[in-house]
Amino acid sequence: MDNETKKRGRPKAQPQSGPLVLEGDRAHVTMEIEMPEATAEELKEYARWVELSSSVATRDALGKTVAFALRDVFKRDRLWQERRRKGADAETSRTPKTSPPTSPTASLPPPNGTAASRGSDRGI
Repeated sequence: MDNETKKRGRPKAQPQSGPLVLEGDRAHVTMEIEMPEATAEELKEYARWVELSSSVATRDALGKTVAFALRDVFKRDRLWQERRRKGADAETSRTPKTSPPTSPTASLPPPNGTAASRGSDRGI
């Protein structure tokens, strides 16, 4: 037998080369929210660091940071994810299932025991 050793498990991730917040790019919507002053100050500092670590403008860095942080929270919140899955399941169960179209009765042969079928038996 060959004693070749295979590497098992997930391959190692690439080393982080910049801020994680710069990963995704989606359509933007403007929202205004209130937050504690200390959080706002740290957010500004972080956005400034993102700006200095890359060629992203401060405004873009701020938006990308908030979007990333919220996506991460939503993804890690097990109860929220469970609720979303149940909501999606409820939506699909509420959707009426369509049945295949039925052919018109004129194209069906007459049922047994009707005058039309008896007439054909007599050769009329």
